[in-house]
Amino acid sequence: MSLDVLPPPGEFRTTEEIRDARYAEELRTKRRRLLLWSLPLMLIAFIAAVKLLSAVALNMAGSSAYENANHNTAADRFASLEFFNVIEPWKAHFNQGTAIYASGQFFRATQQLDVALDLVPKAPQGEPPGEDECSVRTNYSLALEGLGDEAMAEGDPAMGAARYAEAQEMLASCGESGGNGGEEAQEAEERQQESQEQAEEQQEQQEQEGEGEDPTDGPTDGESETPTDGESSGGETPTDGESSGGETPTDGESSGEGGESETPTESTDPQQEELESRNEEAQQSADAEEQASGGGDGSGQNW
Repeated sequence: MSLDVLPPPGEFRTTEEIRDARYAEELRTKRRRLLLWSLPLMLIAFIAAVKLLSAVALNMAGSSAYENANHNTAADRFASLEFFNVIEPWKAHFNQGTAIYASGQFFRATQQLDVALDLVPKAPQGEPPGEDECSVRTNYSLALEGLGDEAMAEGDPAMGAARYAEAQEMLASCGESGGNGGEEAQEAEERQQESQEQAEEQQEQQEQEGEGEDPTDGPTDGESETPTDGESSGGETPTDGESSGGETPTDGESSGEGGESETPTESTDPQQEELESRNEEAQQSADAEEQASGGGDGSGQNW
C-alpha cells in the first residue's frame, strides 16, 4: 500500500472508504463548476421571464384602457412594450399606432404604423401578405384615409384624392377577395375608392370654376391701368400736362370768364374730342343768347 492512501494517525479507514471519499469530493467540485457555468444562463432566463410577464401585464393594461376609450393612456402603456416585448417587437408599435389612430391623431398614427410595417414578418416574395402584415396594413390604410378626410374638410380635394390612393395602395392584396385582411380590409378598400372618386370630382369642379373666372378677372384687373384711369387720377399723361399748363382753349375761356377750376378736356379718343367740341359750341351759343336777352349778371355763368 502506498503512503498517500494511508489513514491519518489515530484513524483507520479502508481502501474502499478512501476511494469513495475522493470520488465524492470530485463530484462536489464538478457540481460547483456546473453551477458557476450555468449561473449566467439562469440569470438570462430569469430576466426573460420577468420581461415576458411584464409584457403580458402591460399589454393587458393597454387593452383595458383602449376598451374604456382612454386612447392616450393606452398609447402610453403600449409604448412601454417597446422595451419588454423582445419576441414580437412590431406589436408594440402596432398597438401604439392603433391607439393613437383611435384618438384622432392620424399623422402620428402613421409614424408608429410605419415602424410596425418594417418590423412585422413578411411573406415570401410572390405570396400574398400574411395575417399579421395585413393587420398592420389595414390600420395603416385607415390612418391614411383619416388624413384624406381631413384634407377634404379643409377644401383640398387634390390632397384628399392622393391620400385615398395611398390608402388603397397600402392595402395591397389584403383587401381583395380571399385576402388575409378580412372583411374590414375589403370594406375599407371600397370606401376609400368611393371617397377618391368624390375627391377627384370636386377637384375637376374647382378647376372648371377657376378657368371660368379667369377671363373676367383679367379685364377687371387691367382696367385700373387704362389711359382713362390715368387721366382721371391725375397721372403724368399728355392730357394732364396740357391741363396744368393752361394751354387748352376751354381752360383758358373758363378761367377768364368765370374762374372755374381747370379740368382735363382733351382725350386721345376722336369720338370723345368731337363730343367735347359740340358741348363747347352749345355752351357758347347758350351764353350768347343769354347776353343778347339781358339775363344774368354779364359774367357768362348761369345762376
